[in-house]
Amino acid sequence: MATSNVSTDALREVRIGLLGCGFMGKCHTNAYKTIPYIYSASRVVPRLIVLCDKQPQLVEREAARYGYESSLTDWKELAADPRIQVFDNCTPDPLHPEPCIAALKHGKHVICEKPMAVSFESARRMRDAAAAASGKAMCTFNYRFMPAVRLAKDLIAEGRIGAIYQARVHYLQMAGHDPSWPPEKVWASAWPHSGGLQGIGSHAIDQCRFLIGEIASVSALVRTFNENRAITSVDCPPEITADEGTAAVLEFQNGAIGVLESSVVATGRKNYLAWEINGSHGSLRWDLEHPNSLFACLGGTGNDRLLGFTEISVTESDHPYVGPWWPQGHNLGWEHCHIIEKFHFLDSVAHDKPLSPYTATFEDGYRVAAVIDAMRTASRTGRRMQVQY
Repeated sequence: MATSNVSTDALREVRIGLLGCGFMGKCHTNAYKTIPYIYSASRVVPRLIVLCDKQPQLVEREAARYGYESSLTDWKELAADPRIQVFDNCTPDPLHPEPCIAALKHGKHVICEKPMAVSFESARRMRDAAAAASGKAMCTFNYRFMPAVRLAKDLIAEGRIGAIYQARVHYLQMAGHDPSWPPEKVWASAWPHSGGLQGIGSHAIDQCRFLIGEIASVSALVRTFNENRAITSVDCPPEITADEGTAAVLEFQNGAIGVLESSVVATGRKNYLAWEINGSHGSLRWDLEHPNSLFACLGGTGNDRLLGFTEISVTESDHPYVGPWWPQGHNLGWEHCHIIEKFHFLDSVAHDKPLSPYTATFEDGYRVAAVIDAMRTASRTGRRMQVQY
């Protein structure tokens, strides 16, 4: 029988309580179950203590299926549970503030799915609660942990593309392109979700902040194209108020300018997050449909006839985050950036390391909410708005 060469007394166990049995609950659980064997050298071991959901039969079944030791149906019990160190909130958007704030008050470390809240005011309350608490608090902007995205950040920080002039950032999906679909089939339109700008546009905004810098002002058009979808669920309110498409012009504090789009009605686009950043000495571009490739144009001067983009396969062991994974050329994808992100959070808990600058904190979630609030106000008033952080 094979024996482990890892000393058990050196292991750092981190006890998890997770709220929500849906898509993201499954995703986060998968990350926790993968961490011990990918990151064995770190000695960080997640322990799945309790799964919580308001549906008793569902949560009991899923807890057994995923390997949680117990289940609960009341998030207040979970937030106060002395068995857990980490409170992971994977519920729909409106259910983020109260459970997270309660968990922070109980001294838990908190993970919250994005967007952090459906209103700027709620995001502010969550940010303030995290600042006053002893625990660490992360908002899951997982695309920061794509190796190619992190490599781009490093290249920008090294000055490889010079001063940033402008950028184009898009997050496009087709989840609601068919106007005959009822809102409950369109995740961004149906309660309890809060629209495409928060649902996926928040990722695009975070990529802007992560790679380029703080956004100073915005002008925007935020639109709901299908306000009269047929309601077929008693749980869905009669009005469709969630936005479906946003087009915005950004001005950054460092003087750069940018264009940002989000859409859940982009026919043909399944999950297309993409950006291009242009600087005085080079450019970078990346998209989620080709997640391991960073396209770089570096060191260009004058009218060099060979100047253009080169594809970098970000799969080398010395590339960011790649080392514990597979040999060169063996690709990582959407699932893996979640695993990498959750590992870095648990590692920060186990070894008391700072989350910033690479992990998104509740401060980052709040600042994204501030940009969204400014975009909505700009669309409503027809005026360019300064972002009020």
